[in-house]
Amino acid sequence: MHAPLQLKTDYINVLLDVASARTRDRGSRVYELELGLSIRDVRLLRMIGGAPGITMGQLVQICAIEKTLVSKLVGSLVQRELVQRQIGNEDARQIHLCLTPAGIDLVLQAEPIGVEMEARFLDCLTTGEVDTLRRILHKIIDAEAGSRDIFEFLLAQLRESKASDSSSPASGTPRKK
Repeated sequence: MHAPLQLKTDYINVLLDVASARTRDRGSRVYELELGLSIRDVRLLRMIGGAPGITMGQLVQICAIEKTLVSKLVGSLVQRELVQRQIGNEDARQIHLCLTPAGIDLVLQAEPIGVEMEARFLDCLTTGEVDTLRRILHKIIDAEAGSRDIFEFLLAQLRESKASDSSSPASGTPRKK
């Protein structure tokens, strides 16, 4: 066995992911028990309730859930008669979403549960620390959104560079045919 490597293991994204996964699991178990909904269902209902008429594309952006999963979850919420789909007036390709009365009732039942769970998850922090954490997270989210175009450009350049390196005879790797 080798000696331990001196590696950074507390990357912010890893810490955020661990904290998120642990609190999401607990939250989902409570929502499923209390309301028969997953935490992702509740998230979608909250976002639709807060922005009636939101499109599927906008919902995917706001929720940060994979497009195919959002589509599947929304389909299930429609079947359960918690969400309605409406064809756009200006563009028939746009599907707008809104809550049904049953959806409104359920998301309003979820709200105090969410507030209570968040308070319990964060009770190790002071009110000022919670405010600071929330502000910093918003700042990180906004910075990512603001740098997305340049990131995609640089990623495309990296892909091109890797592709040209792998097709070069001097690279020592065989050419792709």
